[in-house]
Amino acid sequence: MRVRRAPVLDEVVRGEEAVVLVQGQILRVSALAHSVRELTADWTDLGDLAVALAARHGEPEGDPVELLRAVVADLEAAGLVETESPSQP
Repeated sequence: MRVRRAPVLDEVVRGEEAVVLVQGQILRVSALAHSVRELTADWTDLGDLAVALAARHGEPEGDPVELLRAVVADLEAAGLVETESPSQP
């Protein structure tokens, strides 16, 4: 799976967190979610993203890629990232 950040109408960054305006909603974005968006300006492999997040935030307990799948799914549902599987163009 690959991930890239989705465009938002507006974004205000305060330290490691952000507030974004997307799909008519204002969302507070955690430090982890903000890092996901920062690191995915272009399509990024989930494994590479997991390594970069671990370097920035520390190693998680458990499989970092599997844990990241849940985070990415939540961010995608909120309209903050897009995903594509390897079979897609």
